[in-house]
This record gives sequence, structure tokens and C-alpha cells, in this order.
Amino acid sequence: MQPTFYVGPFLFSTSGAWCGLCLFVVAWVARSECHRHLLKARHLGYFCLGAAPLMAAGGALAHAVDVGGWRVLGYWLYASAVYPGASFLGGALACWIAAGLYARVVFGRGPRGLAFLDALAPSVLLMYGLGRIGCHLAGHSTCCGRPSESWYAVLYPHTVGLDVRVVPMALVEAAFALGLFSWLWCHRRRMSRRGSVFAWHWILLSMERLCVEPWRLNPRHAFGLTQAQWVSMALLASGIVFLRWTNRSAPPPEKTGAADRGSGS
Repeated sequence: MQPTFYVGPFLFSTSGAWCGLCLFVVAWVARSECHRHLLKARHLGYFCLGAAPLMAAGGALAHAVDVGGWRVLGYWLYASAVYPGASFLGGALACWIAAGLYARVVFGRGPRGLAFLDALAPSVLLMYGLGRIGCHLAGHSTCCGRPSESWYAVLYPHTVGLDVRVVPMALVEAAFALGLFSWLWCHRRRMSRRGSVFAWHWILLSMERLCVEPWRLNPRHAFGLTQAQWVSMALLASGIVFLRWTNRSAPPPEKTGAADRGSGS
């Protein structure tokens, strides 16, 4: 499929159209989860307005560091212009930081902050999986795997070349992430502690990236590992710690439902 083509005098982008459709789907899922947790939808809108630029900056800066090394931090303000691109994991990390800050500032230390994080968690996994399909439609070479002559190998003529078939790791990641989203979606109501859904999506996304990264063609750094592998290992460890904390200290949802209805915030 062509990344762009003309419909009459108008230039049409397949990845752009897909991303637009994905935004509606992800927004519907996040809105339904806010409703389930008795949170008003305006919190989702406020968070998205504040988090969107942070996610874009985080993804761009993570890609620049991956390609240009840590010296990029010396000119981080315009590093994304020198090394244009974006890192999904960098965007997800910025999203997690923004979500934690929003929950802390708006809801304080109470259980409603954890409920807000739980409401966002399935949407992050869904957005990651659907976004990888957008990578494939755009023909991004940074999302591909090693050259291969297998039946499932594809051509990315606009970025890789007309004579090199590669493993479509973007589609592999999409299937993996959407499968994990389906598992989390089916089990989210059975998780008995506030914050558990968020902790599990944190762990699952880190595990997904660790599993697929050996087959991706990304720059290698210390000990032959990629930036995504180092970040994923750190996130996996912190996600497990957060899950253990929620299982020991976080209140169960049924004890906070009445308070949520009464506050109406």
C-alpha cells in the first residue's frame, strides 16, 4: 500500500487516515473506562491537552538520543530537528509521567488518582498496538526487522528500497500489543486493587518490547543492548514494584465507589 496517494487534487495519507480513526477508537475506550470508574470525561480531555505535547517531545527526544547518543541532551531543544523521528516507547514513558503528575495534582493521594490511572491503562496498550499498524502503513524502515526472503517478508520501497524484503516487525508488535490489550481488557474487572490495571499494562508493555526488540534493527549501546531494551528492563522492574505496592496498600474499588459518586469531580 502506498503511504500517500492522490484522490483528485487532494493528497491522501493512509497512515494519517488510520491514525485519525485510531484516535476515535482510543478516545471511546478511555471515555468508557472513565465512566466505569465514576470519573467525569472532562478529566480525560484536560489530560490529553496537556499530555499530547509532552508525549510528542518525549518520543522525539528518545529517538534523538537513540540515534545521536547522550550528547544530544546538550542541545535537546532542537535535537528532534537534527535527528527527526519518534520513539513509541519514549512517548509512552512521557505519557506515564504526565498521567502520574495529573493524578497527583488533581486527585491527590486518594484512591481517585489510582482510579484515573486504571482508566487510562487499557487505552495506552490499544494506542500502542494500533499505532504500530500506522507505522506499517507509513512504510517506516525504523519499525522493520532483519532482511528475509520468507513468505511473510515485505517491501518498504519508500524507506528500505525496492530490492530488500524485511520482516514486518511493526505488524508483529501490533499483534502482540493488541493481544495484551485484549487480555487486560478481559481481566480488568477482576483486579481487586486500585492501580492494578495500570501496573499490569506497565508490565505488559515492557515485556512486549523486550520480546520483540532482538529482531528489530535499532542501534546497539552498552553490552550490545538497544535503548528500548534498557528502558524496558527498568520499566519492568518498576512496574513489578508498583504492582506489589498496589496489592499491599491500595484500597479495593468497592470501598471507594460511594465516595466517587458523592464527589462528582
